[in-house]
Amino acid sequence: MERTDAELVDAACRGEIAAFRELYERHYRMAVGIARSRLSDVHLAEDAAQEAFAVACRELALLKDRRRFPEWLGTISRRTAGRLARSWSNHKPIEDLQLPAPLETTDDSPGRVRQAVERLPPAAREVVLLHYFSGLSYETIAQSLGVSPQSVHGRLQRARRALAQDLSGDEETERAHDRRNA
Repeated sequence: MERTDAELVDAACRGEIAAFRELYERHYRMAVGIARSRLSDVHLAEDAAQEAFAVACRELALLKDRRRFPEWLGTISRRTAGRLARSWSNHKPIEDLQLPAPLETTDDSPGRVRQAVERLPPAAREVVLLHYFSGLSYETIAQSLGVSPQSVHGRLQRARRALAQDLSGDEETERAHDRRNA
């Protein structure tokens, strides 16, 4: 029989390492997805998730409502990713680094989709990454964000419409994005 998050948190607070490992395995993809919505780099997002779990491990006993572990971890993941994003924004690229030219392709669909996702508002980007890239269910996402599954569904519908409009390639959409980013 599967234990609830609250039961696992209680067990982990009593020193049961396997309980914290189960929390980690249950919520790792969510933590990476949330971090990835703030960071463009999947490796940085994984680092942020690892750091968020380290914080959660240290502060687990401070969690008052143990049923809210996913939301609490999500908040830690957002804050950790935000801090990493700020620290990485201060780094200057190495100017002299000679990178090989990218392979020529005729279809840059993955790149266009990635850029369109990056242009979504943060809340929409977060649910898109959690659902489509981390493979989480509406219920899991809802629990981690502290909203209803219906709210997750609505956010995903609005995000899909925004992505479809962005990827339609019409010039007006591109001009609007250029004006926003100017």
